[in-house]
Amino acid sequence: MDFRQFVKELKEEGYIVEVSKEVDPNLEVGAIIRRVYETGAPAPLFSNLIGRKGDGLFRILGAPLGVSKIQGRELGRVARSLGLESTASAKQIISKINEAKEKPPVPCVEVENGPIKENKIVGDEIDLNELPVPFQHEDDGGKYIQTFGMFAVQSPDGKWTNWSITRAMVHDKRHLVGPIIPKQDIGTIFELWKQKGEDMPYALCFGVPPAAIMVGGMPIPKWTNEPDFIGALTGKGVDVVKCESNNLLIPANSEIVLEGVASISETGKEGPMAEYHGMIFPGESRQCPLFRVDSVSYRNDPILPLCVAGRAPEENHTVWSLMQAAEVLNICQHHDLPIKMVWCPFESHCLWFAFQVDRAKLAKLQTTPEEFCRKLGHVVFGSKPGWYIPKIFLVGEDVDPSNLNDVIWAEATRCEPGKSEFVFTEYSSIPLIPYVSYGFSKDKSTSGKVVKCCMLPVEFTESPLPWKVGSFQGNYPQSLQKRVLENWSAYGFK
Repeated sequence: MDFRQFVKELKEEGYIVEVSKEVDPNLEVGAIIRRVYETGAPAPLFSNLIGRKGDGLFRILGAPLGVSKIQGRELGRVARSLGLESTASAKQIISKINEAKEKPPVPCVEVENGPIKENKIVGDEIDLNELPVPFQHEDDGGKYIQTFGMFAVQSPDGKWTNWSITRAMVHDKRHLVGPIIPKQDIGTIFELWKQKGEDMPYALCFGVPPAAIMVGGMPIPKWTNEPDFIGALTGKGVDVVKCESNNLLIPANSEIVLEGVASISETGKEGPMAEYHGMIFPGESRQCPLFRVDSVSYRNDPILPLCVAGRAPEENHTVWSLMQAAEVLNICQHHDLPIKMVWCPFESHCLWFAFQVDRAKLAKLQTTPEEFCRKLGHVVFGSKPGWYIPKIFLVGEDVDPSNLNDVIWAEATRCEPGKSEFVFTEYSSIPLIPYVSYGFSKDKSTSGKVVKCCMLPVEFTESPLPWKVGSFQGNYPQSLQKRVLENWSAYGFK
């Protein structure tokens, strides 16, 4: 529930390296963080940034929820953000989130003060150009300060509070610019303010409680207050404090908060930016709303968490795809579909989702592969998270959906081209997917989605499976496996 404590714990477990050498925010910071993602190295905490003045807004923590190369603790940073041990498995992480969906919401607790109020800059004293904001990729359209912060917005009637993640770059000394996609929750609330004829108040919070940033990437149902679900997930209401320039409530222990209004009439040039799909289209930009910054609040010696988006795995994949998987698992279970685990392989850049069946429950349905896959597709693709999900891989109980090797094995050996693939053309997809905006289809409002049945027909029945797995665990006696493991070092292996 506290980002600063989270950083302390990551340091103690070897997940963070402190970089004291002077580093240039112009591309060097981004290059280091990208290298960290691609090697599984510890998250870098930069304290000596060129252009960082005085007490300084700010230090930078790169790759805060990246994947580690530490064996058995690869998902440790994600697990710790949810209050789990760093050894937690993919299944344990998904289960923790899924269980919270069945718990009652826990409201926030409004407090008088908090660490975020330690320092303030207001009005014309603000100059975003003076901050050491990284220029992350050489083909980016500008300096993106917002890649892993949380936007807080609220419907005009005050009944719906949304905390979510969407990108934003520095436009000038007192403005940010960033996309507001209509189908996303922030876009729905923005439209309500447009209908009222008023600019939308916002707060952009960095270094929020780790569980909050996780929920900020979760496509929970519209009109659900994310802050209350965070309380259900953690068992404790979030301490919140009122903003300086508007009535929004924000986490009291945030590291940095920018606040003001998003214009319903003024726009600026935004992009391009390397995105979660791992591609960038140089020269491409669009007009997006301007976010005026009226106040900046920050803790002493604040930390800016930064995701340098691109090839997996980075936070778009460890947070966004994971939270989508948890939400869609809950949706399937509420529709009485025999799905017991959902996972998005990080390597798929949020585009492949592996659904593992409960075979005993599946057999009781006495259904066919096509009938079941059609039903599953309509439930998932017609849901809120389904807009982001284009490809489902249905796998059996002998396949670990969190193991990409297993998913590829199942698809390669059990998915028969043309007969095990069920295409859906009636649902739209997020336009950020490259083939949606740059592919063959002329109608961008709809694009093909698919359920790939990576199961053989016998797996839909109660009949024993006619095969065994040709692997160390699958085709050798337990006693021999035990002896081999006990003698591994004696054989000469490290």
